[in-house]
Amino acid sequence: GEILALANFPSFNPNNYRDVRQETRRNRAVQDYYEPGSTFKIVTASAAFEEHAVTPNTIIDASAGNIRFGSRIINDDHNYGVLSFADVIVKSSNVGAIKVALKLGPQKIGDYVKRFGFGRPSSPDFRGESPGMVWDPDSLNDSALASVAMGYQVGVTPLQMAAAVSAVANGGQLVQPRAVRAVIRDGRRLQVPHKLLDRVVSANTMATLTEIMERVVIDGTGKLAKVEGYTVAGKTGTAKKLLNGSYRGHSDYNVSFVGFVPSRNPVFTIVVVVDS
Repeated sequence: GEILALANFPSFNPNNYRDVRQETRRNRAVQDYYEPGSTFKIVTASAAFEEHAVTPNTIIDASAGNIRFGSRIINDDHNYGVLSFADVIVKSSNVGAIKVALKLGPQKIGDYVKRFGFGRPSSPDFRGESPGMVWDPDSLNDSALASVAMGYQVGVTPLQMAAAVSAVANGGQLVQPRAVRAVIRDGRRLQVPHKLLDRVVSANTMATLTEIMERVVIDGTGKLAKVEGYTVAGKTGTAKKLLNGSYRGHSDYNVSFVGFVPSRNPVFTIVVVVDS
């Protein structure tokens, strides 16, 4: 839960803050939320494993390459054919993740979204922290649930995403992020205790998900996150930005990676978000 580094770019000189636009002065890691895209499939997968809806070897038919909700068509980047659920995450198949989320239903998906800490401020150390945005499960039809399953129609902060993935690294325990390790009072050093917020899912579920996230980095969408001498577990995400009520643009995206290292004895969780 200890925040060891947090940075925004472009940055500014705090000695001349009046000369800088307000948006540049924002701590975007805690104040701005974004649609996370496929990094959010970690939540979908956790719910699926914990509810025994699938195993890593469950076969998912994504051979159509798309899925339709009325006039809306959601596509995969490739026609992946028939996949194991583990490969749905490794290859980041939207169709596969959506099919599993539909099997679970909005109430269960909504429950796990909240369990992972989304929809509320995650740390008391940052005034003005955004709670992000999550929908009431009762308002999610199949099309909206499909969006949530692949990381759309939900708003998260980078800090929330780091905390959520740290729950995977921590064996299913969600720990409150904090910027202060200890305070000195009357000459004594007082440690700030770790605050366990919740057990999100079982340790077995997180062990299974860790193995899959390792494969994401070894031979999936996250190959660029390999670090020589270390095992890395991670997930990539790409989400078109909503502009003027439409996702039809081809130049404005939020792209991100989140992971932890070393994956079997974690020390760091790292999240990187690039806006366009």
